[in-house]
Amino acid sequence: MSAWGYLLFTLWATPAAVLIKGEWLVGLVLAEVAFGLACNRRGLRLLTRPRFWLFLLMAVALGPFLIGEPDAALGPLRLSRTGFATGLEMAGRTGALMLAFSLGAASLSLSDVIALFDRLGLRGLGFATALALNLVGTLHEMAAVTWQTIRLRGGLRRPWTALRLFLITTVANTLRYGDEVVNAAMVRAFDPQNGRPAPLPLRQGDLWLSAILAGCSITLLIVNIL
Repeated sequence: MSAWGYLLFTLWATPAAVLIKGEWLVGLVLAEVAFGLACNRRGLRLLTRPRFWLFLLMAVALGPFLIGEPDAALGPLRLSRTGFATGLEMAGRTGALMLAFSLGAASLSLSDVIALFDRLGLRGLGFATALALNLVGTLHEMAAVTWQTIRLRGGLRRPWTALRLFLITTVANTLRYGDEVVNAAMVRAFDPQNGRPAPLPLRQGDLWLSAILAGCSITLLIVNIL
């Protein structure tokens, strides 16, 4: 598939995760996993990250205490069955949304992002978005180096001072890096408003995916109406 297919799947899965309810969320997550196994295994790396599962477990664990009236007991704790069900559904929606964006983002290269925005008539925005995505990895590396430098110099003995130095250094390095990228583009006479858009044709896989997603959407509408 081309970038159009991955973008279409993300645009379909995102509202589906918000609108569908109950056991259909399980089906949506399974469909996303199947799509990732068939087309984009890199997008499934999200499932191997402990922070992802910790975030979902927190939503499930806090639901019985924050939502609904307590109607069950677990030792000295009073829990809500409604809150547990709501927390479980919230975790399912969150997981489906995060997985949908992960499958879409991991499949698109920076050139694909620029080409997509160019085809939609947003050429300058495509360049800015690609630059921001490219900056994420560099920003993470700069932040790690800054934190290690402060720690090795004994800055953690004064937490508030260390935090202020960390934020100032990270922001300053980010602005400097962005300014260097813009200057490099200006030296090369780069103008996102000129030139031909990069070719991004539809492929046969995109058409098959469109048909499958249309069928799934019609099935969900019929089931919900009936």
